[in-house]
Amino acid sequence: MLLRLIAARQAKEAGMPQHIIQVAMRSLSTRLIAAFAIAIVATSVVAGVPAYQLVHIQLEQQALARVADGGRVTQTLLKGEQVRLANLVELTTQRPTLQRLLQESDTDALSRYLRAFQADTELEMLVVHDTSGQLLAGDTPSPFWPGPPVTIGSDFHSLPGTDPGLALLASQPVYDNQAGELLGYVTAGILLDDDFTRRLAAETGVNQSIVLDGVRTATSLADASSAVESDIVRRSSESGQTEVLELRLGSARYYATLLPIRDANDEVVALSEVALSVDGLVSAERRALITLILSTILVASTTSVLGALYARQLTAPLRKLTAAASRISHGDLITPVPTPKEPTEIATLAAALEESRVNTRRTLDELSQAKVWSETLIQSIVEGVVTFNSQGLITFFSQGAERITGWSSEKALGRPLDHVFHLADCDQGQFSQHIPPCRGKRQMRVLTRSGRPATLAVTGAHPIRPNSDGVQTALVLRDITEEEASQHLRSYFLANVSHEFRTPLSAINASVELLLEEAAHLPLSEMGELLNSIHLSVVSLQTLIDNLLESTSIEAGRFNIRRCLTGLEEIIDEATRVMQPLLNRRRQHLSIARPARLPVIYADPTRLTQVLVNLLSNASKYSPMGEEIDLILELVGDDLRVAIADRGPGIPSVERDTLFRRFVRLDTNDGTQYGIGLGLSVVKTIVQEHGGRVGVDERPGGGSVFWATLPLTGGDR
Repeated sequence: MLLRLIAARQAKEAGMPQHIIQVAMRSLSTRLIAAFAIAIVATSVVAGVPAYQLVHIQLEQQALARVADGGRVTQTLLKGEQVRLANLVELTTQRPTLQRLLQESDTDALSRYLRAFQADTELEMLVVHDTSGQLLAGDTPSPFWPGPPVTIGSDFHSLPGTDPGLALLASQPVYDNQAGELLGYVTAGILLDDDFTRRLAAETGVNQSIVLDGVRTATSLADASSAVESDIVRRSSESGQTEVLELRLGSARYYATLLPIRDANDEVVALSEVALSVDGLVSAERRALITLILSTILVASTTSVLGALYARQLTAPLRKLTAAASRISHGDLITPVPTPKEPTEIATLAAALEESRVNTRRTLDELSQAKVWSETLIQSIVEGVVTFNSQGLITFFSQGAERITGWSSEKALGRPLDHVFHLADCDQGQFSQHIPPCRGKRQMRVLTRSGRPATLAVTGAHPIRPNSDGVQTALVLRDITEEEASQHLRSYFLANVSHEFRTPLSAINASVELLLEEAAHLPLSEMGELLNSIHLSVVSLQTLIDNLLESTSIEAGRFNIRRCLTGLEEIIDEATRVMQPLLNRRRQHLSIARPARLPVIYADPTRLTQVLVNLLSNASKYSPMGEEIDLILELVGDDLRVAIADRGPGIPSVERDTLFRRFVRLDTNDGTQYGIGLGLSVVKTIVQEHGGRVGVDERPGGGSVFWATLPLTGGDR
């Protein structure tokens, strides 16, 4: 039947037509019915005639078993009656009306309430005692009825001097549901009388009696005598583990068993007698027993052999399906499931299992691709993504987080969050104390692994990981250091750009006024100095304006270069000519080292001249007075390397990465700041547009080496 249901369900889920499902169900069921029919026919032929002759013996065995079963059922019913009575009393103690009447000490109302409740529940007795044991309400059926309970619960009690002399009692304390104060005790009871035994007989199907001190005090037997010992015949037999006695009452014969009724102390207070009428079932015991054993052995042997052969044939494909299911459970979704042709039910089940394997494999492939895509998408975004658990340990660290913090994913995973992220201001505490709430955003200044301060815009979230009880916290990190610096320096630029213009303009204005007023009286040497000052101021203004214009075009996205075949000699000469007045003013000598023959390159000569002017201007401003500045040109592979070395204060390693950004400036030895921080950013853009690179290195003996590489493609060596 189970195989039929499984096969029918699998076939229906596979979308098979209804008539095919019915054929599939009939195939296996027909074989099973045929096997059962063969076994029944064989049993009827072999054991039918002897069974017909031995029907009385079979009935006798059934009677013995029925008596034993009746005894077990009786014990179960008695225990159930105990539980029912205990539950009923407990339910009574929970009633608010009873608690209120006990609190009010209204014994008349309490008595009426108990009588009404006793009538509804068919209890023989229901009484209430106060906390000292005094009877408050209810009637006891005997002066030997126990007083206030010593133990709480349900138990059997002997009642001397009463009829029937045995009762089932249950007691429970009554507490105030709100205050928890003990209010009294409720005791309920059921008499084990003739009515009780008749009810037991109706429920068990066998006669019932209560035996107390050798006397039936209550019974459902119509012809029972008061004495018990004289009615028991000692040639009793056993059925199972219950002793069954043959009982004679007048002309009637019964099979009976005596069961102990124990109280809470496990002492026997009475016996429960279970009796079944068995007249006419004992006469053929020996002859029927031998015949039954022989016929049973023959039928059982034949059926077992046939059943074993058929079961072996039937379960062979099932064993193959079991092996296939075991492979699938261990993750083998590649090996196909074998599909037998018959029986139809197993074939349908195998086909459904194979379809499930294919669908599962396809689903896992799709989930794997989706997982790879999600991880690739997360790793490709610029922002960093970090997750950590409730213990503060990092569980995910994206490539964006690696770029921002300088920590690798292998070293960050499993570490506490505060060990990876350190606040730049130690007085603010730990990083975990400033994490924004879910969907909140907060700016935090931290130190990267190299010690460089960085400003992060941190956004928080609390996703729930699948198949996990803990809640993860996710942080999205965006490095806004450059944006913050740009905003700060942009404000600084707006505040100081006027100063950068005013200084050379003031110098030009003063020199021109002096020339206008004293031109007739000034010697040629002083006029030359004034004109040289005017020229330097004009060069400074021109450089500043060029950098401003280039920076504006870069920011607007309109920056472009115009390439042509250009000789480096002309570029070097033009840059030297522009910078010579500034070098002379600071008494600095420009040393140029170049190859014997400079190549012609395909580049924008105006832009490259601007690159050299900006680099030489920085070297002159930040080098001490009278120091030499070196311009070095080298051919390195397919590139031309241009380097300008100075003897300035040098560039700290932590600031070299940000030096070529807009509005970034360095202090000189005397604390003076030059320019507005645009020259090097323009240099970097021009060189990159030519396909080259820029950088700065430390110069041995002090100072810095600013360098740029330019590809030689398009030119001639």
